[in-house]
Amino acid sequence: MAQPLPTDPAPRLRQLAELLRDADHLPPEALQTLADLLEELSTSVAPGGATSERHLAESVAHLVEALHQRHDTGFLAGARRRLEEAAVKAEAEAPVATGIVRRLIDTLANLGI
Repeated sequence: MAQPLPTDPAPRLRQLAELLRDADHLPPEALQTLADLLEELSTSVAPGGATSERHLAESVAHLVEALHQRHDTGFLAGARRRLEEAAVKAEAEAPVATGIVRRLIDTLANLGI
Protein backbone atom coordinates (compact mmCIF):
# COMPACT_ATOMS: atom_id res chain seq x y z
CA MET A 1 0.00 0.00 0.00
CA ALA A 2 1.41 3.39 -0.99
CA GLN A 3 2.14 5.88 1.75
CA PRO A 4 0.06 9.06 1.62
CA LEU A 5 1.89 12.17 0.51
CA PRO A 6 2.75 14.51 3.37
CA THR A 7 0.70 17.68 3.52
CA ASP A 8 3.88 19.77 3.77
CA PRO A 9 6.99 18.38 2.05
CA ALA A 10 8.92 21.64 2.63
CA PRO A 11 10.76 20.52 5.81
CA ARG A 12 12.02 17.39 4.08
CA LEU A 13 13.23 19.41 1.08
CA ARG A 14 15.08 21.83 3.36
CA GLN A 15 16.69 18.91 5.22
CA LEU A 16 17.83 17.39 1.92
CA ALA A 17 19.25 20.74 0.84
CA GLU A 18 21.43 20.76 3.96
CA LEU A 19 22.56 17.19 3.27
CA LEU A 20 23.62 18.18 -0.23
CA ARG A 21 25.56 21.17 1.01
CA ASP A 22 27.61 18.81 3.17
CA ALA A 23 28.20 16.18 0.47
CA ASP A 24 31.63 15.79 -1.05
CA HIS A 25 31.13 13.46 -4.02
CA LEU A 26 30.06 16.08 -6.57
CA PRO A 27 31.50 19.45 -7.54
CA PRO A 28 30.76 22.00 -4.79
CA GLU A 29 29.17 24.50 -7.17
CA ALA A 30 26.77 21.85 -8.51
CA LEU A 31 25.85 20.77 -4.98
CA GLN A 32 25.20 24.39 -4.04
CA THR A 33 23.00 24.89 -7.10
CA LEU A 34 21.01 21.75 -6.33
CA ALA A 35 20.65 22.73 -2.67
CA ASP A 36 19.50 26.23 -3.65
CA LEU A 37 16.90 24.75 -6.00
CA LEU A 38 15.62 22.49 -3.22
CA GLU A 39 15.29 25.51 -0.92
CA GLU A 40 13.44 27.40 -3.65
CA LEU A 41 11.14 24.43 -4.23
CA SER A 42 10.46 24.15 -0.49
CA THR A 43 9.14 27.72 -0.47
CA SER A 44 6.98 27.23 -3.56
CA VAL A 45 5.20 24.06 -2.39
CA ALA A 46 2.25 25.12 -0.27
CA PRO A 47 1.18 22.99 2.71
CA GLY A 48 -2.01 21.25 1.70
CA GLY A 49 -1.45 22.44 -1.87
CA ALA A 50 -2.16 20.58 -5.07
CA THR A 51 -1.54 16.85 -5.00
CA SER A 52 0.55 17.08 -8.17
CA GLU A 53 2.76 19.72 -6.55
CA ARG A 54 3.33 17.53 -3.49
CA HIS A 55 3.95 14.49 -5.69
CA LEU A 56 6.52 16.49 -7.62
CA ALA A 57 8.26 17.48 -4.37
CA GLU A 58 8.29 13.84 -3.27
CA SER A 59 9.79 12.76 -6.59
CA VAL A 60 12.53 15.36 -6.16
CA ALA A 61 13.16 14.14 -2.61
CA HIS A 62 13.54 10.52 -3.78
CA LEU A 63 15.99 11.52 -6.49
CA VAL A 64 18.07 13.68 -4.14
CA GLU A 65 18.16 10.92 -1.51
CA ALA A 66 19.44 8.52 -4.18
CA LEU A 67 22.02 11.08 -5.25
CA HIS A 68 23.15 11.61 -1.66
CA GLN A 69 23.42 7.83 -1.12
CA ARG A 70 25.61 7.60 -4.23
CA HIS A 71 23.45 5.15 -6.14
CA ASP A 72 24.80 4.06 -9.51
CA THR A 73 24.12 6.14 -12.58
CA GLY A 74 21.53 3.67 -13.93
CA PHE A 75 19.45 3.99 -10.79
CA LEU A 76 19.79 7.78 -10.84
CA ALA A 77 18.86 7.93 -14.53
CA GLY A 78 15.66 6.01 -13.77
CA ALA A 79 14.84 8.34 -10.88
CA ARG A 80 15.47 11.35 -13.12
CA ARG A 81 13.21 9.90 -15.81
CA ARG A 82 10.43 9.42 -13.24
CA LEU A 83 10.93 13.01 -12.07
CA GLU A 84 10.65 14.24 -15.66
CA GLU A 85 7.37 12.32 -16.03
CA ALA A 86 6.06 13.82 -12.79
CA ALA A 87 6.99 17.30 -14.05
CA VAL A 88 5.01 16.77 -17.25
CA LYS A 89 1.96 15.69 -15.24
CA ALA A 90 2.24 18.59 -12.78
CA GLU A 91 2.95 21.37 -15.25
CA ALA A 92 -0.60 22.71 -15.63
CA GLU A 93 -1.45 22.51 -11.94
CA ALA A 94 1.92 23.58 -10.47
CA PRO A 95 3.81 25.70 -13.03
CA VAL A 96 6.17 27.39 -10.55
CA ALA A 97 7.25 24.14 -8.90
CA THR A 98 7.58 22.50 -12.32
CA GLY A 99 9.87 25.31 -13.51
CA ILE A 100 12.13 24.83 -10.49
CA VAL A 101 12.20 21.07 -11.07
CA ARG A 102 13.13 21.55 -14.71
CA ARG A 103 16.12 23.68 -13.62
CA LEU A 104 17.08 20.93 -11.18
CA ILE A 105 16.86 18.34 -13.97
CA ASP A 106 19.06 20.54 -16.18
CA THR A 107 21.66 20.77 -13.41
CA LEU A 108 21.66 16.98 -13.06
CA ALA A 109 22.02 16.59 -16.82
CA ASN A 110 25.05 18.87 -16.74
CA LEU A 111 26.54 16.47 -14.18
CA GLY A 112 25.90 13.51 -16.48
CA ILE A 113 22.98 12.19 -14.45
